[in-house]
Amino acid sequence: MNDPKIYEVVNRLMSESIQLNNGESVCIVTDTERLPLANVFSDVAAEYDSDPILVVMAPRKQHGSEVSNIITGAMMKADVIFQVVTHAMTHTDATRDAMQSGSRILVLRGITEDLMLYGAINANYKNIALTCQKVSALMHQAKEAYIRTDAGTDLVMSINNRTPHVLDGIVKGPGTFAAMPDGETAISPVEETTEGTLVIEHSMDGIGLLDEPIHLKVIKGRVISIEGGQSAQMLRELVDQSDKDANNIAEFAIGTNPKARLVGNLAEDKKLEGSVHIAIGDNHVLGGDITSNIHLDGMVLNPTVELDGKCIISNGKLHLD
Repeated sequence: MNDPKIYEVVNRLMSESIQLNNGESVCIVTDTERLPLANVFSDVAAEYDSDPILVVMAPRKQHGSEVSNIITGAMMKADVIFQVVTHAMTHTDATRDAMQSGSRILVLRGITEDLMLYGAINANYKNIALTCQKVSALMHQAKEAYIRTDAGTDLVMSINNRTPHVLDGIVKGPGTFAAMPDGETAISPVEETTEGTLVIEHSMDGIGLLDEPIHLKVIKGRVISIEGGQSAQMLRELVDQSDKDANNIAEFAIGTNPKARLVGNLAEDKKLEGSVHIAIGDNHVLGGDITSNIHLDGMVLNPTVELDGKCIISNGKLHLD
């Protein structure tokens, strides 16, 4: 990968997103599909006198799939970790353990050359940080969230006493993480409280672009039915082939990046300002009690969102002031 612009972007991520210091230990976790881009991170990290360690694995089967103890051990010994991977490692014991050991982590799940050069990655992240903090403050104060769309989503959940997570592209210090591209505030709903209908539109982790919307019926925080076309069938198979907690409603998040595009890759799609994504499966990294082999995000477009009756998104438009 010889495009000098890629090297410029990686340099910016190291200096601004993770604020890499000279001499810090760096672990770059990647898989065989993302190795060329991971090599760029290794080259740039070496310029910081870091002697980076590149750990290469086979691509995981799904987002949230665990990695080997060897990789976990390498991550736990590193000051800084770059996850340049096909499927997200964010919601894994490996990432949780590394954060608990004090590692700073930048997640680059599903990253491509296009995502490194265009769209959300070029946003003003200082402004995004302000937006994320406003959303976080509103979530922190609220007990209940209500999401509805013209496509059919009609979902209510408790977020009472749950901690919002600000993902604004800036790793805040030891034991924290961010992603790139970034721009969202996420929270894990209280287990067994989510009720209603969820309609996933445009794209979903593990599937990509959808042939038609996926309709999920949710009772007591669990997906009890998945209906739609071929994409719905694929999602049913993913859930059925996983564990008993794969149908858990795990995350409710609001996108805050005005430069994000809908490209069929959740790495960027879910950052779209004024969108919502809902995840199923694991929530333990977000402060919940459920551990699952999967964590799959699904897009909800043009939502209206109320927190304790206060409308903060109207048909996809943020209203925070």
